[in-house]
Amino acid sequence: MLKFFVTGFGVYGDGLGYYTPLRSLLFDGNLRVDNEYSYYAETAGQFNSSPRVFGPIPEYSKYTVGLGMVLLPFFALGHLVALILHQFNTTIPVNGMSWPYELFYCLGSISLGITGLALSYLFARRYFSHLNCLLAVAGIWFASPLSYYLFLEVSMSHAVSAFLIALFLYGIFTKPWLTNGHWQIVLGLAIAFAAWVRPQDVLFFFAPILVATIGFEAELSNEKEQNLAAINWSKASQTIFTNITERKFWQPLLLMLTVAVLMQIPQLLIYLWQYGGIDRIPYLEEGQATGHGSSFSWLQPSLWQVLFSGHRGLFIWHPITLLAVVGLVLSWRLLPRLNTIFLVTFLAQVYFIAAWWSWWQGASVGGRMFSNCTFLFAFGIASFWQKFPRQRWQKWAVFVTAIFAFWNVLIVLQYQSGMIPPEAPVTLVELYQNQFRVIPFFINHLLSKF
Repeated sequence: MLKFFVTGFGVYGDGLGYYTPLRSLLFDGNLRVDNEYSYYAETAGQFNSSPRVFGPIPEYSKYTVGLGMVLLPFFALGHLVALILHQFNTTIPVNGMSWPYELFYCLGSISLGITGLALSYLFARRYFSHLNCLLAVAGIWFASPLSYYLFLEVSMSHAVSAFLIALFLYGIFTKPWLTNGHWQIVLGLAIAFAAWVRPQDVLFFFAPILVATIGFEAELSNEKEQNLAAINWSKASQTIFTNITERKFWQPLLLMLTVAVLMQIPQLLIYLWQYGGIDRIPYLEEGQATGHGSSFSWLQPSLWQVLFSGHRGLFIWHPITLLAVVGLVLSWRLLPRLNTIFLVTFLAQVYFIAAWWSWWQGASVGGRMFSNCTFLFAFGIASFWQKFPRQRWQKWAVFVTAIFAFWNVLIVLQYQSGMIPPEAPVTLVELYQNQFRVIPFFINHLLSKF
């Protein structure tokens, strides 16, 4: 929250698109956000006086209302604080836009993001040592796509998305949802809210489908390596076929899916009311409007670019995520079913993001749309370090995690100082060369603000 106290506000950029519908609904009784944006357009940062709103004032927000609904309790707490403070200082208005509202709204995002990390640790701890799980969570906290959106741009949806998916996956792997209707509804609500916050999160529904189909290992195998050649794959395939033809396979999945679909109806109706048709939703029009033909290119996804390019490539900007995926692959023989589930859900996200016209994810500090993979990244990193149990390797693990975290700090400094453009392409050469020049550049950037 340092940025909040330096600039004087915590909600800006895309965060305004999520925040303003909530404020408008509660205080104005509608979803028009032009008056909120007009109010914010007249404010600027305390540090460098940069405008808070760029571009034209929108009538409606293109963003979903799900994030506001999830953070509503924190917004309400901010309202209570504003009411109390207003009694002593009338310059703090009770209007849904003064600093107490923003502060507690942002604190809610941070709190939920950290809770998601805690759930990631708890699940990984079922399989791996305390130190390896701790290093995994530390790596995600300080060196992953989540970092920037858990420390600086906290009003965006990524920290909350990471929490909701962590909650959903933790429940899928630890609760008796296959036989308990109560848990089916609860987990259906979890994935419903996740999809309401970020629609791409619905792809994590692959996880319960695969759990119902192939199951997963409840604990780490005591054997160093399983003899995969001894597995009767024909019998395993027959068992899977039998599972998917029985009612007990479909019933829990259908109940969860029904809850998730019903929860999306309000947002769908909002979009229909605001834009007059599904095909006119901004997310589905942006690709054509920007000259890309369509918003999604399902047959020609930019798979290599979204992972390995200098232009926000996930593994290039956040090398620790590559370590996580390698960890899932290396430990596949010990946890074949569980790691298959994690890898499938990750690849589903890769394909979806790579098919989007803006596969570099807009003005982004790296692969921000992969923040929802926090749970499986933490598991993959812990499994990687578990392959090196000796004490001397543990010291290397701490060192490597620190290096990745420092690398991430330098990336953020590049972005914050304008050394790299917020959205325009960046080459690998530029990105790496800047890492060695960014500290003096950032210092000069700061001095120029005084």
